[in-house]
Amino acid sequence: MEHAVGISRQRVATALEWRPEWPLVLVVALAWVVAAALYAGGGADHRDASAGFALAGWAVMAVAMMGPMALPAVRHVALNSLRPRRTRAMAIYFAVFTAVWVAFGVAALTGERLATHTVGIDSSALLAAALALAAAWQLTRTKRRAIYACTRTIALPPLSRRADAACARFGLKQGWRTVVSCWALMLVMAAVGHMHLAWMAALTAFVSFEELTLVGRNALWPAAAGLAFAAAVMAVGGA
Repeated sequence: MEHAVGISRQRVATALEWRPEWPLVLVVALAWVVAAALYAGGGADHRDASAGFALAGWAVMAVAMMGPMALPAVRHVALNSLRPRRTRAMAIYFAVFTAVWVAFGVAALTGERLATHTVGIDSSALLAAALALAAAWQLTRTKRRAIYACTRTIALPPLSRRADAACARFGLKQGWRTVVSCWALMLVMAAVGHMHLAWMAALTAFVSFEELTLVGRNALWPAAAGLAFAAAVMAVGGA
């Protein structure tokens, strides 16, 4: 029995060795738990929340939704870093990657508040417009280039501050790439209330299929059609 347990532990350890990004999988899972708790507590709508609370909620949402898209690059960083500094390298990359999305969140939430509070645009109309914009963005050359750049990497020095700087630069580069690819889709979350769990799950599945599979990267036109249909439904329903 003890021998079997020892073998099982060794197999698990070996598996985790080849999947060094597993701690960040736990971070993403924790972000989903926090998002679910906020949603259950009535935090789905950020419109009446303070700016700080809304931005904190956006950061949780960004980790939950964009974290899966970062995991292949995190694995690259880990496997191309010396073992004693793997955790540091992954943490630097992921922190910078997330910071890019938090910075975008500042602009997105500010724009949403201006549209609803200052201009007085109805929330349903804003959501329909965001979906229509996302559909249009799917068909642009910039979107296509950004999504096909998902597998690009950079050289990582093994030691010293140069290694840390390279991890940060890679996180910045990949964070910006995903913003260019997915900014319009994430505006949908700003319009709908970024702790809305059903929309989070649906758009995470949408973006994961698009970013992490070759079939998804080749299906920009059908995806645009689906988003346009959703925009039409929201426009008719909100009219």
